[in-house]
Order: sequence, then C-alpha cells, then structure tokens
Amino acid sequence: MIKLNFQILIKKIPVFMVKHLIIFSFFAILLAECGNSYLRESTNVSNIKKSYDKILVVARTKDKIARIRAEGYVVNELSSHGVKAESSVDAISMESFNKEMSDEEVEDLVSKLLDAGFTGVIVTNVINREQYSEVIPGGSNVGYYPPRYGRFGQYYSYYPATSWEPDRIDTGVEYTIESCLYDITVTEGENLQWMGRFKLKNSSDIVEAIHGYSKELSTALLEQSINP
Repeated sequence: MIKLNFQILIKKIPVFMVKHLIIFSFFAILLAECGNSYLRESTNVSNIKKSYDKILVVARTKDKIARIRAEGYVVNELSSHGVKAESSVDAISMESFNKEMSDEEVEDLVSKLLDAGFTGVIVTNVINREQYSEVIPGGSNVGYYPPRYGRFGQYYSYYPATSWEPDRIDTGVEYTIESCLYDITVTEGENLQWMGRFKLKNSSDIVEAIHGYSKELSTALLEQSINP
C-alpha cells in the first residue's frame, strides 16, 4: 500500500519537481552517511583482541562535572555491548589522576584495581587546545509548496520560492583528545593495548559532542581491541 501511494504521488508532481526531489534525496542520504566524525586516528598497539573482566574508565580533567559526564557516556556505551565497565568517579578518588604519581603509587593503585576485579583501564587526556576560525558558506534554500491541482490557473502559476543566506564565520576552540587502553594484568614490559586520537570543537552543544566521541571510542575499541 505504501509503495502504491508513493507512485500515485509521483505521478501528480510536475516533472521538474520530481527532479529536484531526487537530487535532494540523494544529497540528504550522502550527508547522513558521512556525518561528523571525531576519531582521527587509532592503532591496536598489541595487535591482539581480548576480553576484560572489568574496565575502569578515566577522564583526566579538573572539571568533575565533565569527568562524570564523559566517563558515564563511555561506560554506558561499552555496557550496551556487553563489556563490563565502571567510572573512575565511583572507584577511585578524584586526586589520584590529577597529579604525577611515583612508581610506588602506581603499583599500589594497580594492586587495588586488580583486587577490585579490574583488568583493563581506559585513560583519556586532553593533549592540545587551539583556536580555530572557518568560513561557513552560505547558499540558497528552495521551498516547494504544493499547489492546488483543482484549478488550471493555480497549477500553472506555481513557482518555487528561493531564499539566500550569506557566508558566516565560525570561531572557537578545538580540542585534541587522546584515549588509551591498558591491560593492567601485564606485569612485565609495556601494557598499552590501543590508542586513538579525537578532535572535538567547543560547539554550542558540547554534551552532544562528548556523547558522539564516546560512541566512536567504544565502536573503535570493539572493532580493534576488545572482545565483548
């Protein structure tokens, strides 16, 4: 029934409107598939995928609200794919990752995490901040309003309405974020398993940006390094 109704609608629309509709649909699909990506590069350092009993998620920032939000999103994303994870806010003190730790302090922390059932740790740092300025091109918007087909004059006097938008300049701060996965059960040598770098701009909706980063981080880890 849906297919039949669509065919009837197409037959009633003038040819030039059908062409515009097809072109618009193509670009809408293309833009939806491309989307905005935060992940810029990643690598599986260990060249293996493995399962973890429980993963600690750490976002190193002095802003506790941002820490809670960022860690919570990553925990939820991993948990939704069957990976047990926990926010560092719930597992360790705030001060533990806001200062340089000695080798003895690191060993003590790792021992406590292992005793608590953690075998992996994801640590995220902001490694760079820089100002950006970019021109957002303007363009035209065409509005199509359905004519009344019941009268001859109204059908043939129908024209699309076009409006124009000027270019605008977008400025702000772009953050480079680095996330690393460690296997803390490895006691000898390096235990870095995976690392990735992300770019986030301080958009009007930073919460949405953090959420998008969390989704891409979890997806990359599950594809490259973590077995659920």
